[in-house]
Amino acid sequence: MYIKQFFSVWRLLLRIWPSVLGITLYATLVFYLYEHFNWHFLLFPISVVTVVGTALSLLLGFRTNSAYDRWWEARKIWGEIVNDSRTLVRQTMAFVKASEEEEARLARHIAHLQIAWCYALANSLRKLPVMVRADLHLNEEEKAFVAHHDNVPNAILQLIQNQFRDAYDQGYLHPLFFQNLDDTIRRLCDAMGKCERIKSTVFPTQYSFFILITVVIFTLILPMGLVDSIGGLAIPVTFMISWLFLYVESIAFIMQNPFENNANDTPMTAISRTIEINLLQLIEEAVVPDKTKPKDGYVM
Repeated sequence: MYIKQFFSVWRLLLRIWPSVLGITLYATLVFYLYEHFNWHFLLFPISVVTVVGTALSLLLGFRTNSAYDRWWEARKIWGEIVNDSRTLVRQTMAFVKASEEEEARLARHIAHLQIAWCYALANSLRKLPVMVRADLHLNEEEKAFVAHHDNVPNAILQLIQNQFRDAYDQGYLHPLFFQNLDDTIRRLCDAMGKCERIKSTVFPTQYSFFILITVVIFTLILPMGLVDSIGGLAIPVTFMISWLFLYVESIAFIMQNPFENNANDTPMTAISRTIEINLLQLIEEAVVPDKTKPKDGYVM
């Protein structure tokens, strides 16, 4: 856990370090010109600096909250996917009434299709090859079917629906149970749509750009407002304050896109592996994979 936190902080520092360094050098230049050349026109009213800093704090707070809401919504959606995946297989095992072999076959088939759906959805959201890991749970006919679809997770849901429709047509499912299974599939489809909505809805670039410009303006006038009152201390103070604002802005920038395959991404691969383990244990498979292990301090 501490390794993960260390890598998270370190990568953010690497992202903002050039900007913080440039701002610090700028503050050093302001102090040098003021101290050695008496460029008093560089002075800026501290009251104005305070007002801009307060406004910037409010803007950054709102931006961070908005970004966190997107990240947390993504995590809640995948929590729902975990629950509905388990429910789908349990319902299949409880509702289907056929021969023992047919019940086991259908439960096993649905479990593998659902596992494939989870991996395919995670890969499609990250713009990775969709069939990675998902192809291990599909037969050749199913692979050929999904290959003709732009939305592979949606095609896999159709395969699951077809299995229940065939079971219903053969009299293996009571109409009420068939409706319950259809409701579970609908919730999975809704979760997929919510993820796609977050992925396709770009965080307002004008708002992000405006905050970035405000940070730049504030860091430019900050040493001018401090140098007359605290002298050389304006340099480390500018360094600390600029680092704080840029660090918060970077956190918001990363969290606003929870499906971008970065270090703070929604851990969809780890969640999908947990679903895979749970479902394979439900159908009593002999071979069950291990949990996903951290890589470079992260579990994606």
